[in-house]
Amino acid sequence: MSSHLTTEEALPKFKAMLKEEDKDAWGTDSTLKRFLKARECDLEAAYKMYTNCLKWRRENNIDKILEKEPEKMKLYKKLVACKNHGFDKHGRPVYYERVGKIHYPTLNEYLTLDDLMDIHVWQMEMNAKLCSESSNKLGKDVHQSVSIVDLSGLSMSHRHGLAFIQRCAKIDEQYYPETMGKLYIVNAPRLFPFFWGICKKWVHPNTQAKIQVLSTGFEKVLRENIPAPFLASEYGGKCTCAQFDEDGKKKKKLKEKKKEYLCIPCCDLSEMKDALKYKNEAYDSMSHKSLTVRAGSVEEVKVENIDKSGSQFSWNFKTLGKNIEFSVSCIPKRPTELPDIKFESKMENEICASSFREQFKIGKEFKILDSLKVDKHKGVFRVPTECDLRFKFDNSYSW
Repeated sequence: MSSHLTTEEALPKFKAMLKEEDKDAWGTDSTLKRFLKARECDLEAAYKMYTNCLKWRRENNIDKILEKEPEKMKLYKKLVACKNHGFDKHGRPVYYERVGKIHYPTLNEYLTLDDLMDIHVWQMEMNAKLCSESSNKLGKDVHQSVSIVDLSGLSMSHRHGLAFIQRCAKIDEQYYPETMGKLYIVNAPRLFPFFWGICKKWVHPNTQAKIQVLSTGFEKVLRENIPAPFLASEYGGKCTCAQFDEDGKKKKKLKEKKKEYLCIPCCDLSEMKDALKYKNEAYDSMSHKSLTVRAGSVEEVKVENIDKSGSQFSWNFKTLGKNIEFSVSCIPKRPTELPDIKFESKMENEICASSFREQFKIGKEFKILDSLKVDKHKGVFRVPTECDLRFKFDNSYSW
């Protein structure tokens, strides 16, 4: 329930509610006001929200998180074009991210959902640090940041990032209330309403009101709110940082016309994709499948009617969370006696059919990979005869 009090009126009452164990250097007046505003000055609700957040921060040592970059940050920067860059006219730090250029199937190969959440929390703390520095410089309270999200390139492969977006929305609402000042979405394609229809329910109405989708000519709106020297040049600003290297030396002019140095450089994913050893664009938005295996359940994927002897079948999966019990079975169409092979070449992670001569001779279903509890697995199997393959994902032990 909401209160008739303003945040300034509610603040002394809120502070009086705090027990000795609730007091913390992080819990400044500005912080307390954010929690009050998030709960419409309902003192009991704000107190519960604040103490839950304080407990989470202490358990996860959040106050010291900026002392060291997340373990996977370097990998993340190779896969996601993002950057803190300047301040808006209110002194709020601005964060850019080229979300439309993220290839989530590749990102999810290198980083788990937990890795991504570690990086997100680190970024939220970095935004808070920049806000604090701006407050000290300007002599006023700055506790919100601004984000510019570029959706150019958005495709159906971005559906593989929805679990991450949902977790971010939950973390931000619970532990970082009232820290988003504005979110500008630029270059939104026709596909955007589809994704927004899914994500909207995870975002609090007060936060939704701060999101502005800009169409063509977005540069004018951005220039009205972000000083031109701070605004990235590719988004209509006059920032020249992209013209200089890390040592402050001016870069040479690009030879190709219509090309420019970017303040928020795009990522070259070719090296990262090549490292996964996928051929002929096999690992794209159509061939990459998502499978939900709820706690206490078992899911199977059956590949039927592999009818060409010598066909090579490979798999590669990674969970977005905890371990799962995984096994692979072969179901021959008929009893088959395998020919003798004096020398058999073997690929990395390959399961050799010759190891199962007796099973193929019997012609009934058998396991080529016994159950393993893993968070990822990669394998290859060359089928020697017509068969089906059954992939079993068992989460029945998890409740």
